[in-house]
Amino acid sequence: MKLIGTDKPIHDARGKAAGFVKYAADIMLPNMAYVVVVHSTIPHGYVRQIHAEKALALPGVFGVFHCFNTSERTYSHYRSNIAQELPDEERAFNSYVRYVGDRVAAVAASNQETAEKAARLIEVEYEELPFTTGFDDTLAGQNCLPGESPTRDEFSFDVGTAPEEDGLIEVESFTEIPRLHHATMEPHVCVADYDPYQQQLTVYSPNQTVHGIRIVLADFLEMPFHRVRVVKTTMGGSFGGKQEWFLEPTAALIAKALGRPVKLVYSRGEAMSCTVVRAAMRAVVRSKFKPDGTLVALDMDVLLDAGAYIGNSCDYIRTLSGKPFRCYRVPYFHYRGRVISSNTPVSGAFRSWSAAEEAIIMEHHLDQAARRLGMGRIALRLKNALLPGEIDRKSGVPLEDIRIYEALEQGRSAFHWDELVEEDRAFNTANPRFRRGVGVGCGGHGNTYYPRFNDYGEGRLSLNEDGTVQAALTLHDHGCGTVTAMQMIIGEVLDIPDTDVYLPEGDTAVTPVDYGCFASRTTFVLGRAAYEAAVMLRDEILERAAKLFSLPQESLYLKDSTVRCRNDEGVKISLAQLSRESIVKLKRNVSILTQFNNTSNPGVTGVHFAHVEVDTWTGFTKILDYLAVHDIGQPINPAMCAAQIQGAAQMGCGAALREKLTVDKNGRCTESLSKYHLFLATDLPDIQVKLLTEGRSQEGPFGAKSIGEVCYVPAAPAVCGAVNDALGSSLETLPYDPDCILKYLAKEREQ
Repeated sequence: MKLIGTDKPIHDARGKAAGFVKYAADIMLPNMAYVVVVHSTIPHGYVRQIHAEKALALPGVFGVFHCFNTSERTYSHYRSNIAQELPDEERAFNSYVRYVGDRVAAVAASNQETAEKAARLIEVEYEELPFTTGFDDTLAGQNCLPGESPTRDEFSFDVGTAPEEDGLIEVESFTEIPRLHHATMEPHVCVADYDPYQQQLTVYSPNQTVHGIRIVLADFLEMPFHRVRVVKTTMGGSFGGKQEWFLEPTAALIAKALGRPVKLVYSRGEAMSCTVVRAAMRAVVRSKFKPDGTLVALDMDVLLDAGAYIGNSCDYIRTLSGKPFRCYRVPYFHYRGRVISSNTPVSGAFRSWSAAEEAIIMEHHLDQAARRLGMGRIALRLKNALLPGEIDRKSGVPLEDIRIYEALEQGRSAFHWDELVEEDRAFNTANPRFRRGVGVGCGGHGNTYYPRFNDYGEGRLSLNEDGTVQAALTLHDHGCGTVTAMQMIIGEVLDIPDTDVYLPEGDTAVTPVDYGCFASRTTFVLGRAAYEAAVMLRDEILERAAKLFSLPQESLYLKDSTVRCRNDEGVKISLAQLSRESIVKLKRNVSILTQFNNTSNPGVTGVHFAHVEVDTWTGFTKILDYLAVHDIGQPINPAMCAAQIQGAAQMGCGAALREKLTVDKNGRCTESLSKYHLFLATDLPDIQVKLLTEGRSQEGPFGAKSIGEVCYVPAAPAVCGAVNDALGSSLETLPYDPDCILKYLAKEREQ
């Protein structure tokens, strides 16, 4: 292959490096208004009055919009496709506020400074209600309205039959996971433009589903779909944070009311407290093993705090229940999931859609089980790892050529696991201050919505008069090379340079209906749609050439942007010439439309290995070495796959050792990165990456499987396992930051 498997930069790398690329915040439209939102300053209660007179008197203010003078229609901030059944809980501005940060009002003005000044002049009168910020007070119902239950949703199911045999070894573990901020470099932004004469709304937004936003806005504003256009702008990161709609309904409502474009940009503090966070969770896991380490039964009880609004939490807690079956053989599984709702920032999508949380819970439990059984941690995982040909027992879908076993074995060797274990034992014996340890984490994910939804992708391709290709797929590139990957797939099939393929991102006016960038489906589903479209275009090109040459189609082939004849080297025609002659002589443009429906969801897995050093005097942990081994089938662009994995490892190290979005006693959460501690690239060693390419998928383009989310799943478990190995501990509450470690060491000294 010429393109597939080679390293290519992302399509807009040069523009980003030069500072030329335009983000949503850079968009400037004539007569644009600037919007600033007024957020609730109390965690729970009712808005009784809003005094906006001072703000309206300020020169340059176009209007003040609030819960008493705008639409009372409700919507779900998560809805992304027509198949979802979700509670419509929110208004553009809420009179019943549920957390510090809830939207109460907004000011539109001629410039940002005036809008901010006017927003500070708005006075809000509240009736305060009891509120909760933690698991225990929320479970006790301290924030419940009359008739409400503390448990807003509960879900349970069983797979297999509970064992009755004797001699099984029982293990129990507890894990608590904090809220996390997505920490994207680009904040949340929306520009909305309404043309009152054409009755046309256009929304520019960095997002993960243009058609999902269109559904929400059209329903909320009671507009027909063809009057709502949503354009996906260049994105400065999402990690799930920009697949839920907090700015778009508000901006669109105000744009329509004013009949002019408006821009709404959230600050870092607003992005942290007023959009979505990864949910806080508690989990109790109980298991039964045979003495040889064979897992016989698993019982998992997970409690999720949805925060102020339920949003997608009911779906999230259910999805988590299927993740153990993407890595391990579980003969009997009982799962119970519950959702509660505290007066804290709203929980929502986060990279891996619950798989990372499940891996933290499950891998911590396996480490405890290995200790209880007297087995090596890798040996226990190898004993229960899924093998090629097995199925996902929850969904019934074949996992095909899954390679988690090979990832464990090859990673163990490449990381020099056994040697490090011995070296660390000697180091820890000789060193009074520092402790070293190694950890391993396994994780699995999917490639598509299937079989939950009958997933599909659509692609349109046409040949331009100069031989280049015009493509239409609904893509949402997060900065990870999605556009480049699709160009490479199309270029490979047509034997043209990938740079000869023009491929814009999602735009509801010109790109086909699509679910969006969810479930790691882009390469697997849309990539296959691009592949099928390219095959169809290739066949169409050869058919046209056959008519022009009066030759059998099977005697022709494509090479280097030229149609050639297998039997006569003198017979050839460039794609540019063919396109023109097809239009002039055959009276037809060379173009195709295709749809692809996938019917599989193979196993895609990864194993991460971490070596750490813990300073027992300060509680700080240093990552000494790190290896990530991933089973992803054929990598389309290996450099981008490695970059995805390295970034995910950095995120995972932060989740394990530093990151925690805290909520104080007054209900206000962390609103600054100065108090929310991220891992920087300079804090880490070189992240070593090993790609296993043997386990090709049956339907993915060229055998490719997904990488975008699964690479994050094993990261935190590996680091947490290494810290526990270093300290001989079983820490239960993340992150393992200095406070956590010093508290544990103090307790150990007391005992």
